[in-house]
Amino acid sequence: MQHSESYNCGRMKRVVIVGGGVAGLAVAYRLRGRAAVTILEPNEPGGTIRTVREKGFLIEGGPDSFVTAKPEGIQLCRELGLGEDLIPPSVRKVYVFSRGSLHELPEGMFLTVPTRIAPMVWTRLISWPGKVRMGLDLVLPRGGGGDESLGSFVRRRFGQEALSKIAEPLMAGIFVAEADRLSLRSTFPRFADLEARHRSLIRAMRSTPPSGQSPLVTLRSGLSSLVERLCTGIDATWVRSAAARVDPGYRVVHAAGAVEGDAVVLATPPPVAAGLLSRWTEAAELVGRIRCATTATVSLGYRSGDVPRPLDGTGFVMPREERRGILACTWSSSKFVGRAPEGFALLRCFLEGRMSNPAEVARQELRRILGIAAEPVVSRAFEWPEANPIYEVGHGERIAAIERSLPAGLLVTGAGYRGIGIPGCIADASRITNRLGL
Repeated sequence: MQHSESYNCGRMKRVVIVGGGVAGLAVAYRLRGRAAVTILEPNEPGGTIRTVREKGFLIEGGPDSFVTAKPEGIQLCRELGLGEDLIPPSVRKVYVFSRGSLHELPEGMFLTVPTRIAPMVWTRLISWPGKVRMGLDLVLPRGGGGDESLGSFVRRRFGQEALSKIAEPLMAGIFVAEADRLSLRSTFPRFADLEARHRSLIRAMRSTPPSGQSPLVTLRSGLSSLVERLCTGIDATWVRSAAARVDPGYRVVHAAGAVEGDAVVLATPPPVAAGLLSRWTEAAELVGRIRCATTATVSLGYRSGDVPRPLDGTGFVMPREERRGILACTWSSSKFVGRAPEGFALLRCFLEGRMSNPAEVARQELRRILGIAAEPVVSRAFEWPEANPIYEVGHGERIAAIERSLPAGLLVTGAGYRGIGIPGCIADASRITNRLGL
């Protein structure tokens, strides 16, 4: 490893972390007591994690929860003393908007994999030919085994209707891309493994005893409390300045000067990292190939009496074929306790792309879909330019090539590389620490 003399020269290794989102903070937390850490971040820490309190509403501007299937998120919360603050959704019912109305997602669905027969038989979301096609998973042979698109996989196992009405809408709020672009092995590697071992995904899922654990959790006081605990738990020097480039010798030039280290960790979205890596043209070109979508969330608070229908689920998702202005709507006040004051409801819409007035788009769609004509008592919009990475087919090979093209002490981490979502970023912090030999 370059600059290996720093390991044994009687001083702590100096690590410069560019980016103060959850990925950078998790790396700094894992390095506490092991390295002298400097964090370059011009904005408030937390990245896309943003909790706002207004008029009794608790509003999440970025992610509102994280998955429990990856245990690293829950483990870190408990390590930071937030274990008692973890809460599951109050309800689990999910709706899909199709053909002008909301249809309940059949109970027992694991993405596109039905684990219970009766709800699937009686649902009006999928046509009878579509249900028969989904059932063919029980007899279809295994696939080829290489990386393929998630769309190709779901279509091959369950058919086009299952893809367009179930799989793609459910994934829209996570991966923000057409399923035919997404890498199966980088988004849902478990599906590839289940097919390889069991052939039929329906048989595999039905033979797996349910864990009883909620698939999602959040923090009662909002996800920013995780950021706050991380900041108090790390020992780092903060430089409130934007990085401009990384020079050989692990020197980071920023708007107010430069800082040198024995290693540099880029914990920024790929478009930002690509610009910082101009001295390593191959790596910069590879990182620049990781496409990132621009998204927005719009949270709208209403008096409960102004919402015509019961908000009896976590919300609804939207098939792309519907061509509406929103991808999904979370009924935040039903999904988690403490998100709205008594007598009020909080809804959060998820939108893709740049737009001049996302709040107005969200309000008009809620008027058309849910019949909400009243003015909201609270309206907050958050835009995230090029912040949602898209794991296209071949993503895993691209990440391996990026790491081969960089010197040993220059590392990349964050949602754009090895795991979208809070637990994925936290898990990668341990890998980074091991790569640094600390």
